[in-house]
Amino acid sequence: MKLWSGTLSPFSAKIRIYLGERNIPCDLEEVPWNRQTLWGPKPAAFLEANPRGEVPTLSDGDLAVFDSTLIWEYLEEVHSGKPLLPEASRDRAMVRAWEDEADRLMKEHLTVLIREGFLGGGDLNALAASNAAFADFYDRLDGQLNGRTWLGESYSIADIATFVCLLFAQTLGAEIGNRAGLAAWYARVAARDVVQQEVADILQHAAAA
Repeated sequence: MKLWSGTLSPFSAKIRIYLGERNIPCDLEEVPWNRQTLWGPKPAAFLEANPRGEVPTLSDGDLAVFDSTLIWEYLEEVHSGKPLLPEASRDRAMVRAWEDEADRLMKEHLTVLIREGFLGGGDLNALAASNAAFADFYDRLDGQLNGRTWLGESYSIADIATFVCLLFAQTLGAEIGNRAGLAAWYARVAARDVVQQEVADILQHAAAA
């Protein structure tokens, strides 16, 4: 099994953490990124696996799975052991909702912070709108975490996806601020061994980008 991944791709980071937390063996193939070409040049074998050219992409034999949510859902089904999606229907729905919301923020607003801030696009109105969206997200997360250790009843894919979203957003200037519950949760996730290694790799690559 092989994961086509990008170190500075938040959706790839979500799957790398998932794999590490579940101890699922998987070869990693890096798709290069830089400020000039962004994702590229893309290896021919990668484009054969995924004509869209998007990371992450999971190759398992002759099967290629695109989209980070489809990837972890597939892995939940085919690998035994402690799952990262709860069994109870109500908790499962809540976990899926938070994971989906984190993905939405990454698609709609983290991309703006990257394009207009990190890459120097300079659209201040777009940056302000996306920072406001993150502030609203942080408020809702802080409320959800009142009296809770994790976003669901136990550590789950929702915590992984949301942590990755916040990691990249904060690196790009959208700080958590004075939200005690959210900050405590963030520290708990960051202290996990798999997450610590992933954060170190991301920050190292971001500094060199």
